[in-house]
Amino acid sequence: MEELTRRRLISRRDSLLLAALLCVAAGMLLVFSLLPRASTAVIEYDGNIVAEQELSALASPKEVTVEGDGGIEVTVRLSPQGAQVIRSGCRDQVCVRTGLITRAGESVLCLPAKVSVRLTGGSGGDAQTY
Repeated sequence: MEELTRRRLISRRDSLLLAALLCVAAGMLLVFSLLPRASTAVIEYDGNIVAEQELSALASPKEVTVEGDGGIEVTVRLSPQGAQVIRSGCRDQVCVRTGLITRAGESVLCLPAKVSVRLTGGSGGDAQTY
């Protein structure tokens, strides 16, 4: 009679690797949840500030349309929750698919139009370059 060998579904090494990955994911979740909420939205075209809006001062959503490079129009919706690009004349629509940004330091870029939306402020200090 042949001896039946018992096979493990997951080896010890695999379970250690899985535990390490879960710890890293939990750490990243903790770090991102501690990021400060944004207080100001800055809309730029070709590096120049076009609009700057204090988000907490908004009673209802506000839309800002910027004409970018090549006549591409980019429409940004600003609300107390954050900012998002809702319409763009560019072909790939990556900026629209980015969705709502809510934390300080986050940004949305429409590269064909050279338009960017970034959130600043919140509690805590911003990095400085010397």
